[in-house]
Amino acid sequence: MGAERVLILHQGDDLDVGEVQGIVDSIEGEAGDSLVGTRVTTYPAAEPAESVAHALVLRLESDREVAPDPLSRTSTYAYELSGGRAVVAVVVWADEVNAWVRRVVPQHMVRVEATGMALTRRPGWERLAGEDALAFVARARDGDGRRFGDDVHVVVSLLPGTKPRRIRRLMPGGYLQWVDGVFRRADAPLGRIDVAHWLVCVDGQKRVLHLAYLAADRNVMPLLPWEVLSRAEKRGGRKLT
Repeated sequence: MGAERVLILHQGDDLDVGEVQGIVDSIEGEAGDSLVGTRVTTYPAAEPAESVAHALVLRLESDREVAPDPLSRTSTYAYELSGGRAVVAVVVWADEVNAWVRRVVPQHMVRVEATGMALTRRPGWERLAGEDALAFVARARDGDGRRFGDDVHVVVSLLPGTKPRRIRRLMPGGYLQWVDGVFRRADAPLGRIDVAHWLVCVDGQKRVLHLAYLAADRNVMPLLPWEVLSRAEKRGGRKLT
């Protein structure tokens, strides 16, 4: 199933690495599921309690750090550390593979909109911030594609790395040649509908998002993921975001 977040409320001094690992190991044993790669956050609390932990989960929801309705996917665990220190840990189990994109997608779009590019005034662009499109990207597996009305076809690629150099190695021949195959496999009808390509890049706790947007109207300048373009591809354009 996997998890989105682990929150650990504890009494006393900050937990050391060994104590945190011990709590995580105990949760994995009880839940029968791995927490490898899950973000773990610790919080000091005079009286660790489930209600306080759930309030923190709801705050993460409002900040778009976790997917909607997280309490329905939350498990609570109580432990006691050396010295009688109480600990309450909650795990928000994953409903979406990359729930963090809900927060980052709007931020990314704002940066592009600041450039004044004509594509940001298209109906397809506006659809990218809608709940249905956000949920699709958050849940998508590598290569998934979906059409949203007559406005835009969204394609998602999941890449195991965040550094541009590493990502470029995954794209033999450059981004443009590589993405042509991605679009064909996702049945993205270039030229007939706007196509958006989210590159969701994850390496452990590091996460980066890149976006390409190609309007059906060829007179509208496309947005390309500049940081991952090859040197030859960059010579043919200019950085906008």
